[in-house]
Amino acid sequence: MKPLSAGPRRGVSAILAIDAIALMLVLATAPAAFVWLHGSKPSPLIGSSAARSHTPSPAATTAGPGVATPAPAATAATITPVPTARIVYGDGTWAGLPAMPRSAWGAGDAVLANGRVLVIGGLSGPDSTSALATVEIFDPASTSWTMAAPMLQARAYPATATLADGSVLVVGGSRGGVPLDSAERYFPDSGTWVSVGSMGAPRTQAKATVLKDGRVLVTGGGSDGSPTFHSTNAAEIFDPATGTWTPTASMSVARAFHTSTLLADGEVLVTGGASIYHGSKGTVASTAEIYDPTSATWHAAAGMSVARYHHTAALLPDGRVLVAGGWALTTNSDKSLATAEIYDPAANNWTATGSMATGRARGSMTTLPDGRVLVVAGVDPAYHVTATAEIWDSSSGKWQLTGRLATAVMWPALALLHDGRVLVAGGALDVGASHATSASAIFAPPAP
Repeated sequence: MKPLSAGPRRGVSAILAIDAIALMLVLATAPAAFVWLHGSKPSPLIGSSAARSHTPSPAATTAGPGVATPAPAATAATITPVPTARIVYGDGTWAGLPAMPRSAWGAGDAVLANGRVLVIGGLSGPDSTSALATVEIFDPASTSWTMAAPMLQARAYPATATLADGSVLVVGGSRGGVPLDSAERYFPDSGTWVSVGSMGAPRTQAKATVLKDGRVLVTGGGSDGSPTFHSTNAAEIFDPATGTWTPTASMSVARAFHTSTLLADGEVLVTGGASIYHGSKGTVASTAEIYDPTSATWHAAAGMSVARYHHTAALLPDGRVLVAGGWALTTNSDKSLATAEIYDPAANNWTATGSMATGRARGSMTTLPDGRVLVVAGVDPAYHVTATAEIWDSSSGKWQLTGRLATAVMWPALALLHDGRVLVAGGALDVGASHATSASAIFAPPAP
């Protein structure tokens, strides 16, 4: 069956009874519809401290055997700059790390200015009645995990963004069956969370993209749960300087489980996504559109060759965007896609590139500092979670299998470290997400 779609606990018996009924209905029609079954309408939040200015500390320098100076990025927008770090290459295998304090999947993640990684919220079970407020910090220097202050609100499937001042914005998500409209901000220096108000619309599985001027564009997401499972086309802007939300132009179609990528010129490319998510009624988009922050408008981009949601996207050093995998339909018979294609903003067209060794949806992807792209985990065409990982090389346009994870998972947290290694943490152990893991591992890519 198609796994809980990213699926959006409150221990109230009435809610659980309703959830049980909803669960049986979904299992009878489309298991994928679990996505938004469990979230909750947020109550007013009070910050644990006042917001204050924050100056990021410089990234730590790493060096030693197997290191190489990273090639310069094409523009500041292409790859997150790591000015003092050096790239650590290895043998392309995953080294096991201590387990996280809590098991979680569908969590948000963010890399701090000092190189540590936050794993934020998520859920421990198959639906967002098990949404977590917990926040865990990984320190690459000591390869250890510690607990940070919990969020003000438990959130499954939050959207996250690291801001210019080093703080982290967390928005939306779901809890207890209802998408959330609340947002909060984490200040690493004080280790505190502060409420930053509510968005104009609740949304789960949305995307948050930091613009070149430091503001954050939030797009789409699931706007309601059972029984309608609709997403929204609404978009809005968060201004960290004022702490305010402002609506902006809406997308042409409603989207959730879409991708959002900041282009080199400062515009934002959005691709695919599902507008209705309920079994055979689901509608998946092949369309793409671009947001222009200067005019606060959207314009159409060329469409992909196939509809996709639960796919992944990565910005390449030359300014193009690689999109791979996902599902084209919301029915349980739809197999995960192995195909990949590249969008060229200058030509406004898509071209096919090599297909992955296996189709995958709900995997995780990142651009390595040398320009190659790593994709890992997810759901394969047979609806099993996978432990495989692959690297795409622009020089050949081909994917090559690399080291496997010790455990197959879907929807893990994935973070590119300052030294070019990659952290994977948590994830669901089965397509029904009945079990989550606390396992974590680190990947040192083979030299190109």
